[in-house]
This record gives sequence, C-alpha cells and structure tokens, in this order.
Amino acid sequence: MKRNLLILAIILLIGFIVNSCGDDEQPEEDTEKDRSKTVSIFGGASSVTIKGYLTNAQLTDAINGITGRLNIAFNGFGGDVNAENAYKEVFARGVTYTVEASPNGYTNYKTTGDGKTIYIALSVVDTTYVVDTVGAIYFYKSSITQLQKFSDAEYRS
Repeated sequence: MKRNLLILAIILLIGFIVNSCGDDEQPEEDTEKDRSKTVSIFGGASSVTIKGYLTNAQLTDAINGITGRLNIAFNGFGGDVNAENAYKEVFARGVTYTVEASPNGYTNYKTTGDGKTIYIALSVVDTTYVVDTVGAIYFYKSSITQLQKFSDAEYRS
C-alpha cells in the first residue's frame, strides 16, 4: 500500500512538472501600446524604424504599407544611381516613421525638421504620402547643411 502511494505520488509529481514546463505561453493580447520595429528596405541596402502606439495588427499594416511604398519608389528609379544614392543617404540617417492612429495637429504627415523624423497617420501608410515624406526630409536637411553665416558688413549691404 505504501509502495502504491509512493508510485502514485511520483507519477503525479512528474505530471505536474511536465505540465508546468510545457509551452502554454498565452499570446500577447493585441492591445494598443508602444511598439517599434526596424526593418530592412531596398533589398537590404538600408533600414527604417517604424513605431507608434499601436496594436500588433496596426504595426504590421504600417510596416507592410511603408516598406512596400518605399521599395516600389526605390525600384522605380530604373537603375538611376543618383536617385538610388539619394534615398540611401536619407535612410542612412536613421529615419523613423512614427505612425499615429489618431494624428493631432496634422491630417496626413508632418516632419520635425531634423531630417529623419516623420509622423504619419495610420490611414495613409499605404499611399504616396509615404514617398512624399522622403522628399520633405531630404530637401529640408540639405537646406540646413547649406546655410551660410554672413558678416555684419555683408548682411547690411
């Protein structure tokens, strides 16, 4: 009798250990929270960070829309090395698209003027606005680097 109880106790203990070590991890609830992912673009030549206060599904949609539009634009250059290099130069800065489900203060997108930060509405992540933002940060950053200081005499003349 004692032997049977001991065997039963061992079997129950083994069963408990196996069940507690199993892969019973619950999938993450798909609620809005801060999410960020850096993905490669242009066939691995560059990368872009996409982030926002989003659900998993919204982040996936944003990644697919933004990278899809950027890759289509890049591939559309037809081997124009100057255009390809300009895109690579912009994304070498560490460009971040911050996707907002409910944008505040803009409708489609806005840039901050640092030449690498873009805020874009979730509703337009699969539109030409994604590509328009590249020009906005490319030209603004370029104009900042070309500013020159004038002396007081040059300024007054």
